[in-house]
Amino acid sequence: MPAIDPSRLEKQVAGVMEAFAEPSRLRSRCLDVLEFYASRVRLSGGEGRTGAGRSLGVPAAVLRELERGLRASAAADSHAAAMAAEILWATAVQEARLLAIALLERQPVDELPSWVQAWVQTADDSLLLERLASGPLRHLRQEDLALFWQTLAVYLQSRAPSQVTIGLLALQDAVGGVDAGDLPRVFVLLSQAPPPQAGEAWRAQVAVLREAARRSPAEAARYLVDEIERARPGATRLTRQVINEFPPRQQEALRQSLRLGTVR
Repeated sequence: MPAIDPSRLEKQVAGVMEAFAEPSRLRSRCLDVLEFYASRVRLSGGEGRTGAGRSLGVPAAVLRELERGLRASAAADSHAAAMAAEILWATAVQEARLLAIALLERQPVDELPSWVQAWVQTADDSLLLERLASGPLRHLRQEDLALFWQTLAVYLQSRAPSQVTIGLLALQDAVGGVDAGDLPRVFVLLSQAPPPQAGEAWRAQVAVLREAARRSPAEAARYLVDEIERARPGATRLTRQVINEFPPRQQEALRQSLRLGTVR
C-alpha cells in the first residue's frame, strides 16, 4: 500500500466525484481508489455468515475522504445518490459497502426503514450490520423518533433472523441515549423479539440489558423476572450474563427468581 499523500488523495476523490451521476463509472473509480490503497485482502464475514465479500484493508483516512466527497455530492443530487448507493452495495467489497451506507444516510428519512430491511438480507459482515444500525438507523432515530420505534417493532416482530439482528443492534445503539421516559419501549420491544441464542443478535441483546441495568435497574430487573417467570427460552442464561450490572437489591431479586425458576 502506498503512503497517503493528501494532495494525491484529494485528486483521486475528485475523480470519483466527477462520475457521481454515472453509477457504473462511479463504482469503477471507487474500486480503483480502494484497490490503490489496499494493504491486505481477506474474506469479510461474521460468525455464522457465508458471504463472499472481500475486505481490502483500506486505511480509515482514505475512507473518510471518500465518504466526505460522496456525502457532499449526495446533498446536491439525491437521485444520483440513491443509484450510487445501490451499485456500491452490490459490490462484494466491504469498503465499497461502507461507502454505500454513508450514502444511505442522505436518503429521505421515511425511506430508510425499507432500504435497511432490504440490505440486511445480504449483509455478510458484522461490521456492515453495526454500521447500518449506527448510521442510517441512528439518523432515523434522531430525525423521527416515532418512526424509529415503529421500524424496530416491525423488524423484531418479523421473526426474520436478519431483521431481528439489525433491530437488536439498533436498540443497542439507542438504549444509552434515549430519554428515560422511552426506556419502557425498550423492554416492550425485547419482549416482542424472538429470543436469540447466538451471534450478533445475542451479543446485542446482552449489551442492551447491561446498559438498561445501569440506567434503570428496577425496570430492567422487572423485565428479567417476568421473562424467567414465563419460562422464556434463554431468559435464565441472559439473566446470569447481566446480573452483575445490577445493584445488590436487584441482584438478590434476580437470584431469587432464578432459584424459583430452577424449582419449576
